[in-house]
Amino acid sequence: MLKKFTLLYVEDNEATIDAFIGAFQEYFKTIFVARNGEEGLALFETSRPDIVLTDLQMPKMGGLEMIARMREISPNLPIIINSAFSDTHLLLKSITLHVDDYILKPTDPHLLLQAFEKVARVLNLEKSLVRSHTMMQTIIDEIPDPIMYIELDFSVSMMNKAAKKLGGEDVNALLPKCYKISDNTSGACAEGSHLCPIEHVSKTKKPSTQRHVHTDKKGKKHHIDVAARPIFDADGIVIAYLEIRHDISNYLDIQNKLLHKTKKLTHISMHDSLTHLPNRRLLADRIDHAIERKTRSGGEFAIFFIDLDHFKEVNDTLGHLIGDQLLIQVAKRIRTMTRKGDTIARNGGDEFVLLIDDGVSKSHFTTVAEKILKLFETPFLIQGNEILSACSIGISIFPQDGQTVESLLHHADVAMYTSKEAGRQQFTFFLPTAAV
Repeated sequence: MLKKFTLLYVEDNEATIDAFIGAFQEYFKTIFVARNGEEGLALFETSRPDIVLTDLQMPKMGGLEMIARMREISPNLPIIINSAFSDTHLLLKSITLHVDDYILKPTDPHLLLQAFEKVARVLNLEKSLVRSHTMMQTIIDEIPDPIMYIELDFSVSMMNKAAKKLGGEDVNALLPKCYKISDNTSGACAEGSHLCPIEHVSKTKKPSTQRHVHTDKKGKKHHIDVAARPIFDADGIVIAYLEIRHDISNYLDIQNKLLHKTKKLTHISMHDSLTHLPNRRLLADRIDHAIERKTRSGGEFAIFFIDLDHFKEVNDTLGHLIGDQLLIQVAKRIRTMTRKGDTIARNGGDEFVLLIDDGVSKSHFTTVAEKILKLFETPFLIQGNEILSACSIGISIFPQDGQTVESLLHHADVAMYTSKEAGRQQFTFFLPTAAV
C-alpha cells in the first residue's frame, strides 16, 4: 500500500534516523531525510513528497514552523508528528495545523505503520477520486450540450466544455453561480420564460424540465430545454443537482417546416388543383360529420348536385383552357353566396356539390337553388369571349333522402338528371320514385 508513495522524514537524531530507515525503507518508494525544519522545507519544495513525518524540537527551524510553511504551499499534504513532547500547547497547535496524526516517542513501529497506512488509504482514495473526476470530465466534455454539477447554493463545482463556452468569462470565477453562466443574471431564474428547474427540484426532489427562450447577440431566439435532476447521498438527502441544457431551436424549426409541409400536402390532397375548392374526399368527410351532428341533435341538411349545361360545347368550340377558366369563375360565383357552415366542392369534370348544413326547411333549400340559377344569368367574360352558361341542379335532403354519404350524393345526382331531362337550367328535389 505504501510502496508507491514517497516520504519526507525530518529528524535531528542520527540514531533515530538509522533505526527508522532500517525499519521502514522497504515500505516506501523513496525516503527523503532532513535533519531540521529548514532542510525539511527545502527538500519539500524540491521533491514534493506524498507524506511528511517530522519531529518538533529541532535546530534552526522547529517542526511546527516548518509545518505551517508547508501548509501555505500544500494545504492537504498528509503530515504525521513523531515527538517525545506531549504538552497541551503542542497538541492544540498541531490540531490547528490539521496534522493527520501525533505519535509519541519512544516510537511504537506498529503504531507508526498504522498511521502511515491510514494516510495511504486517504491518498489512494483521493487519487481514485481524481481519476474518477478526470474520467468523468473527459466523458462529459464530449457531450455537446452544456452540463453542470450544481451545489445547493447554485454554485457550479463541475461543468463540461460546452458549459464553459456558454459561461464566457464567468467560468473563471471560483465556484461560479449556475444562473450567471447560463442566463447571465444576478439571481436564480424565477419568472417569465426562465422558470428555474432547480427551484422545482429542490421542492419536489423529482426531475424537472423547463423551456427557456434566449435571444443571442444577433437577435436570434433560441429555445432551450433546461433539465435538472437531484443528486442524493446514501441517506436519500439531496446534496446537489445535475443540469443539462439542450438547444432545441433547430429541432423546432424542422418540426415547424414539416408541419407546414404536412398541412400543405393535406390541403393539396383535400382540394381540387384547378378551382382550389374542396374535392370529393373532403366533401365526403364534411357530409359524414354533418350526418353525425344531425343524428345527435336532429334537423336537416341538403346536398345540391350542380352540373353545367352544355359544358362540352365550350371545350369543343373554345378549347379546354377556356373551359378550365369557366370552371374557375363558376366556382368563384357559387362561393360568393355560400355561408360559413356551407361547403362548395368540385366533384370532378363540370360537376359541383354544395352542402347546406344549417337548412331549416325545404323552402329555404328552394331559395338557395334559385340563387344558384340566378348566378348564371350574367355571362362569363373569359379572354374576350362572352360565355352564357347555365346549370342543372339536383337536391337530396337528410335524413329522408338518405342517411349515408353515398346515398345522399347518389340521390342528388339522380335528381340532377331529372332536371336535365326536364329541359335543363332548373332544380329538382329527389323523389323516391326516381331512385335507380
